[in-house]
Amino acid sequence: MKRDPLAGYDLVLLFCVLTLLALGVLMVYSASGAPAFDTLDNPQYYLIQQSAWGLAGLAGLAIAARLDYHRYRSLALVLLAVAAVLLAVILVPSPLRVCANGACRWLRIAGPVSLQPAEFAKLALILYLSAWLASKRAELRAGKLMVPVLVVVGTIAALVVAEPDLGTTIVIVGAAMLLYFAAGARLIEFGGLGALTVVGTIALAIAQPYRVDRLRAFLDPWSYATKEGFHALQGLYALALGGPFGEGLGAGREKFGYLPAPYTDSIFAVLADELGLIGALAVVFLFGAIVLQGLRIARRAPDPHGALLAVGITASLGLQAWINMAVVAGLVPVTGITLPFISYGGSSLLVSLTSVGILLNVGRQGSLEKRVRGDAHPARGRRDRGSHQPTPRGERRAARARAVPLRLPWR
Repeated sequence: MKRDPLAGYDLVLLFCVLTLLALGVLMVYSASGAPAFDTLDNPQYYLIQQSAWGLAGLAGLAIAARLDYHRYRSLALVLLAVAAVLLAVILVPSPLRVCANGACRWLRIAGPVSLQPAEFAKLALILYLSAWLASKRAELRAGKLMVPVLVVVGTIAALVVAEPDLGTTIVIVGAAMLLYFAAGARLIEFGGLGALTVVGTIALAIAQPYRVDRLRAFLDPWSYATKEGFHALQGLYALALGGPFGEGLGAGREKFGYLPAPYTDSIFAVLADELGLIGALAVVFLFGAIVLQGLRIARRAPDPHGALLAVGITASLGLQAWINMAVVAGLVPVTGITLPFISYGGSSLLVSLTSVGILLNVGRQGSLEKRVRGDAHPARGRRDRGSHQPTPRGERRAARARAVPLRLPWR
């Protein structure tokens, strides 16, 4: 009998991701055609780049989906160290460093191809924390890992914020905090770290004058409509101009000099302008489905390592998507961050798709193990009157001592 190559994979998750990817390619072409023609005399330049990165990301997804996620346990520390070194290299002036709009976030690889180490550091940190916390759960519940976690996450966050890139820093710290909580950290420790995170974010927000201006514009954009609040208001205008059904694909007006970075950070505003409320809600629904499927995979993971890995990846993708869309809707101050699977950006697209591949592998192993358990120990129905074989009291006590449950509220 021929084996189904998709057996065990979460096809709902895969469908949502591929739909967003296809929509993203269309929106990148729509939002970047005019700028690419003006500056590069080739309206298809960014479309070709995004398509190439999308194919590379799909290859990464396919490989990660087939690769046993337990193998990352031995590579996690090396990957995190490499990511930290790349982040440090960005801070040193060199021909490899690429800067734009006052931020140095990229390393040139060859010609126009560059990588954003912060994106790879985000995934490397999740791989490391999920493997480490899963192996140190007794110490975690005893309160012995708070300082080490703070040092590891703080080091990566400090390197990213020095670029500067506050948006990605918030995603990294937020995903790490949720992963730490899901692993079983004590509530008092989690609350303390949460308070420290809030205080640190506020301190960073007021440390630079341009961030203070963004906060002021966020609180009252109409008073700064021609200055700091201009971009925030243009996002709201894009939502309003789209109406229920949008102005039509390619027919949006806000992308022509009004929205900042229309094919990267502000692409959701362009999408809402051209596809309307229906298109915007469809994107929100797809991201919501990805988060729900990711939590479902975490709930059914075969071991704590897989559960934490699924939680970290889901939190990272969901938080990044929410921040991007919340900026357009005026719910949070303006910050530069891409919309996963949709915005133009090779590093973001490659890492996001590869992360989904890892998530699919966790889900597949959980599904196959559940199927094996079901075959070996079929569930008993109400009419099954088979005798119950009790477990010796000593073995039950030992099993309870070994079992330290994850704090997964949906279990």
